[in-house]
Amino acid sequence: MKSETRYDVKRAIPMIMIVFISSATMIGSFNIIAPQLAVDFHIEASVTSLLGMIAMLALGVASVIYATLSDYVSIKKLMLAGILLLNLGALLSLFVGSQNYYLLLASTAVMIGGGTCGSGLFIITATRYLPEDEHSKYFGFNAACVNASFALGILLGGFFATYIGWKFLFMVPLVSLFTIPSLVRNLPDESVQKKGRLDLTGLGLLALFTLLISIYLNVGGLLYLVGSALTMVLFFLHITICKSAFISIHFFKNRNYIVAVLLAGLALGIQSAFSFLFSFMAQTVHEIPLNQVSLIILPSYVIAIISGANSGKIVNRLGAFKTLCAMTAFLIAVLALCAVTLDKGPFVLGIFCCLFAGGCSMIYAPFMTIVVSTLKPSEIGAGIGFFNLMTSIGPSILIVLTGKMMSMEIMTRPLSIVSDMPSLYANILFVLAMMYFVILCVLLLMKNNYHFEKGES
Repeated sequence: MKSETRYDVKRAIPMIMIVFISSATMIGSFNIIAPQLAVDFHIEASVTSLLGMIAMLALGVASVIYATLSDYVSIKKLMLAGILLLNLGALLSLFVGSQNYYLLLASTAVMIGGGTCGSGLFIITATRYLPEDEHSKYFGFNAACVNASFALGILLGGFFATYIGWKFLFMVPLVSLFTIPSLVRNLPDESVQKKGRLDLTGLGLLALFTLLISIYLNVGGLLYLVGSALTMVLFFLHITICKSAFISIHFFKNRNYIVAVLLAGLALGIQSAFSFLFSFMAQTVHEIPLNQVSLIILPSYVIAIISGANSGKIVNRLGAFKTLCAMTAFLIAVLALCAVTLDKGPFVLGIFCCLFAGGCSMIYAPFMTIVVSTLKPSEIGAGIGFFNLMTSIGPSILIVLTGKMMSMEIMTRPLSIVSDMPSLYANILFVLAMMYFVILCVLLLMKNNYHFEKGES
């Protein structure tokens, strides 16, 4: 443990958490305000999905950047730089982004990219400067911050959009400015030995691929499809040639690892897609005001916190593979039943939202367990970093894809098994359920590749 008498890192930890929450709260609010953005900017739902996509993409890329930079730049300097970018992006969103949707996308990327310093450096700070026997406590705080900030974002998003105006949401990150004095006083400004260089080229190519494929899914165009394919080719060439690439080509030769990562990205992407879809379903089908939509969603986060906190116990009892398969099957049933009961009232919709959130919070731990099991000890750091990046890219693409489905004529046809239900949203829910079914099938096909005993986690 590194320590200096003039510093008190434990006092800095709550300040980092505040920065973390002030940024993640904004991500939680985007799905709630999406219907209002469509009205104010006169754009389709598919276009509003780009805001969530940009936010998740910025979060994933920035997480890798902060983690890498922390090896040779002090956490204090990274936190201060991140807070500066967070508030700059927030002010740009407030004054410029509210006038033009595409400027809003750009300023949001700056805001979330800056604010990711809180989430990206929270665990690193705890593990680097605090005693080992306290680490698990702060890991729990980290999980609590994620769910608490998303819940807060939902409440604030509904309130601001209904009573004040959604653009004033972007004043929330200004709270982070009050953390600066404590961070300056209590974080060491240590000189860290440089361990490598930041692979901006690799990260940039992967981010560009995600952006191009998302635009293609949103508006179409052969140019974007070709561009995304070319970018992916360049990405693989880069990681093959570059010795300091953030992810080695070796990882892509590990079939078990890649399959697990891709399935995790898809699974968490479906979760984000449902969250994006929910406010539209509540408003369109049941004509619920945005502030009340927030209240309907809020209990689901309480359920998610409880089920997530107990997911480790379930994994220890059943094993990671059985837990993952059981929860995936459960989520298929929840989405299918939600589709066939979509018109039965907001209470029923809220129940299924809680069930879905509870199931989703149970799959992260077994997925992480399976991913780690496929790696050598020396590969775990880079492997988990890429896993976290893909679990940000997956949601960004699925949000856009869901928005695109909302504008497709074929999704409005009575394809559903119940003809009198709202066809559009029911059909999309069935599509999401089929995606989970694909995940379950692949898991069962890969069963012999993942060996777990009860109690292994």
